[in-house]
Amino acid sequence: MDKKAFSEIQERLLEVNGVIAKLDPSIRIAAFDFLKPYISTSKFIPPPDPQKPPVGEPRSGDEGELIQKHGDGKPHENVNLLAAIWFSKYGASPFSIVYIREKANSTGLTIPDRPSMTLKQAKEKGKNLYVAAGRGLFKPTVVGEGFLKTTYGVGKGTKAPPAEK
Repeated sequence: MDKKAFSEIQERLLEVNGVIAKLDPSIRIAAFDFLKPYISTSKFIPPPDPQKPPVGEPRSGDEGELIQKHGDGKPHENVNLLAAIWFSKYGASPFSIVYIREKANSTGLTIPDRPSMTLKQAKEKGKNLYVAAGRGLFKPTVVGEGFLKTTYGVGKGTKAPPAEK
């Protein structure tokens, strides 16, 4: 960091300190967290809405990040997480129960003994999230796609699914 950049950051930090010093002590920490982006970039960036996935963030559904963020859920939620990982790569292409089991084993996620029943019974506001697409295959419904996008912040993948063994 050069001296010019350092002095600019120092000025913004002192400016923010002046504002925060005038605030009630109970909200100072939250106010500082709110203004951190301004200190480092000189631009005010509003905090993300927790209900919406961040706009500037890639919605690729990075497997490691998804598992770290959502992988401590109940077994039926882990099945949805694995479906979201598939959806982020291959879109609404059908996935197999074998994929769900293998992925759960390789990632260390706990899933129910019968993930097929979990997928058949998965609902959001009374609407099915998945539909059977052949023997041992499932794919997300339109409602299911929306559920995966909003719950896990993933986008619809465009890769061709791998060939079955």
